[in-house]
Amino acid sequence: MTDEKTAQTQSAPLALRQATGSHPVKGYEPLEGGCNLPNLIGSLLKKPLSIIHDLEEQKNPGKIITGLILISVACLSVFGFVVGTFSWNSQLWAAPLKIVLGLFFSGLICLPSLYIFSCLGGVNARFQTIAGVLCALIALSGLLLIGFTPVIWLFSVSSTSASFLGALLILLWGVCVGFGFVLALRAGRALGMTNISHIILWCLVFLVVTLQMTTTLRPIVGADEKLFNFGEKKFFLRYWGEQVMHDLRQGNKRDTAN
Repeated sequence: MTDEKTAQTQSAPLALRQATGSHPVKGYEPLEGGCNLPNLIGSLLKKPLSIIHDLEEQKNPGKIITGLILISVACLSVFGFVVGTFSWNSQLWAAPLKIVLGLFFSGLICLPSLYIFSCLGGVNARFQTIAGVLCALIALSGLLLIGFTPVIWLFSVSSTSASFLGALLILLWGVCVGFGFVLALRAGRALGMTNISHIILWCLVFLVVTLQMTTTLRPIVGADEKLFNFGEKKFFLRYWGEQVMHDLRQGNKRDTAN
């Protein structure tokens, strides 16, 4: 009898859970405090699912998405400026521009696949909500990157190795976007996702796209005569390998000269 009651409770209809005011995913509740920028920042860090809730319930979705975009642009611009201090000169504005444009372009070209994979995974949500999830992912990643800017500044002004700084940036990006992926998975569960494999696959695709964008918009770390270098197509692993070998040869030349 106990097992039967437990099974009946676990299989209770969603309508019944909604009637009692509960939700199977903790934190999926109305956004408190309005959709101003300070409150959105606090909600992203503490209760990100409340943002997804208001997007799906059509409570000021335009203001929320606009706020998330503004947060992303501001955070990524500051982060890019700090990255640009490695080379100074034109990189002080070129690095922020490339990071902002590259990440938002990556999100734009990956948004259709996110919606499709979400539907395949059982998510029953509006396209606007899925777009908001992507904006929240990028905004949260940008906020976390801001937390690492003092570390980046230290190495950008004290190190001469572009390869080392680039590897550090990739490592930190992986950590920050990983938290964004966790948010996307939690949002999917809150929106009815029954199979997480589709979203996990999309996360891998998005990560690879952002890494390739670092090569497409090169150079982001270090100086170059050209603002963009679209003349030669390269896979990001090949480009990184060439940069590492170049730095090693330059180091050997300096050691020989000394």
